Amino acid sequence: MTANTTSHVQPGTSITLSCQLKPPRPTEQCKIALFFNSSELVSDHGSSVSTGFLVRTYGKHMFTCKTVCEYKRRLICGIDIESGNPPDEPKNVSCIQYGTDGHPTCTWDKGRLTYINTTYVMQLSNGTDVLCVSEESLNKKFGSLALSKLNFDATYTVVVAASNELGSALSRPLAFMLIDIVKPHPPNFLVEFDNSSATSCTFFWHDEAQARHWRLRYRPLTRHTWSTVTLFRGCSLHGLEPHTAYEFQVSCKIHPERGLWSNWRSYQTRTPEAVPTGLLDVWYRRQDVDSQQQNISLFWKALSRSEARGRILRYTVTFKAPGLRSPPAGEAHVTTQTSLARVVPRVGYKITVTAENSRGRSPPVSIVTDLDTQALPPPRKVSAVAMGNGSILVSWDAPVASAASLSGYVVEWADTPRSSCPQPCPAWVKLPASNLSAVIAEHIKDDVCYQISVFALYRDRAGQAASVRGYSRAKAPSAGPRTYTTPWADGILVSWEAIPAPQQRGCITGYRIYLQKNDGRAAPRVYVPPYKPHAPRSLHIAELQPGQPYTLWMTASTAAGEGPRGNTQLLCLESTSLPGRGVGRGANAWPRFLQTRNAFPTTQLLKNL
Repeated sequence: MTANTTSHVQPGTSITLSCQLKPPRPTEQCKIALFFNSSELVSDHGSSVSTGFLVRTYGKHMFTCKTVCEYKRRLICGIDIESGNPPDEPKNVSCIQYGTDGHPTCTWDKGRLTYINTTYVMQLSNGTDVLCVSEESLNKKFGSLALSKLNFDATYTVVVAASNELGSALSRPLAFMLIDIVKPHPPNFLVEFDNSSATSCTFFWHDEAQARHWRLRYRPLTRHTWSTVTLFRGCSLHGLEPHTAYEFQVSCKIHPERGLWSNWRSYQTRTPEAVPTGLLDVWYRRQDVDSQQQNISLFWKALSRSEARGRILRYTVTFKAPGLRSPPAGEAHVTTQTSLARVVPRVGYKITVTAENSRGRSPPVSIVTDLDTQALPPPRKVSAVAMGNGSILVSWDAPVASAASLSGYVVEWADTPRSSCPQPCPAWVKLPASNLSAVIAEHIKDDVCYQISVFALYRDRAGQAASVRGYSRAKAPSAGPRTYTTPWADGILVSWEAIPAPQQRGCITGYRIYLQKNDGRAAPRVYVPPYKPHAPRSLHIAELQPGQPYTLWMTASTAAGEGPRGNTQLLCLESTSLPGRGVGRGANAWPRFLQTRNAFPTTQLLKNL
């Protein structure tokens, strides 16, 4: 069996295949046939056969010649033809050596797949001798070859030669000296901090003998950007942040202008603590216990990380009354919390608070509490405007003129009714005297009513407060007040409980009491009690008709609208004479309930009065 081509072709090649039996033997029952793989291409009853075939795909093509006698096939001979590509020019030839005492490794891109056996030989020349090394890698896309140890003083040229049955190609020559391709191992280094400084450190490292240049990059672990500096052996770094976790990375190279940098070697550590520098933000509340004692509650905000410069271990609070000797240091109040409450004699105090870490104390902050603040007027025209999204705009006018020097303002807020919370309660913010408004957002939630107070600061002293209620966003209450009724004079006394805070959903702006005769013919009478946040929750309703059944209920409103009714009371009033007075003329009428009951959810009968 023969073909008119070599054993290797490229796709698109047409080949002619022929098969001839020797000696020729004609037969009527047998024929000769050519097959591609197991598919018959052509057949003939003579002693020879031939056909053309177009190679369309890559890879090995197996052609066979067989005799076919009825249902029996016998292999006579065959031929294999491989289809592929000549090699591309090897590109991106590069060489690298890891460490000064290692061995170079060269790599290159092979280009498109050849699909047939292709050899790659690296020709390494030092100007005098040429060394040829064959690649042993089986990777079809990239070539790689390890060389023997080279001399640092010689200049080398590398050429990669590729060849197969369809052609050959040479790479462009790569010339280098060993100093150009050596990548040193990452240096091992240590970081030491001076006991007297938390912001400076010194670097020490061990590296390969020929490395002469180093670079350092560093960053706090909380940041993504690096600061980079050039280093010399045993150099120092300044300007670090105290008590901060840092990552330091160092790499090295042999020559300042040639060669490769090593990979980065990382080291993580935390800088030492330093004396706190921040000033505590301190606020207080004062409440008389009796004529001799008062309760002073102090609050302060924790220092920021940059101000604390370490882990705050404790706070020291000192009370000093004017004209009295300061308490000894051992009697100072020490706490790990950010608040302190003490019952002390009812006098004015200068209170000093400091924060302490392992290296020292922060600068002291003092406030002065006054029993008499009449000479320290409050801000005027305080208002609160809902801003939504958990924020409230608080505005005010400056206080009337005072002999005391105005130094700023404090805006304080807490939810109403105040509840215990893990954060310092109340929340507050201090502002300069030039500010006459503030948007408060810390711990502000929608659908909650807040009691907001604004104080003027006169040096270290807080003056009288001006207060207002405010909310970020409100909804109508989700429940109504629970009412109670009692016979009173010529009618009834209605009292009610405050709606639980979660169901108020804002600041309550007013109440409505509905009283309706049970004859179903008249609309209910509506009573609007005067509303003040801390006023007594009761209202006298007079001139009820004795013997007439009534239904009574109550609602509450916020700025968003009126909520649903609370419990419903069914009541009926009768008139009787007072005991011992008889029932004739001059007898005093005194009302009492025939019955009163809650329509929902239970019925309760009251005794006659």
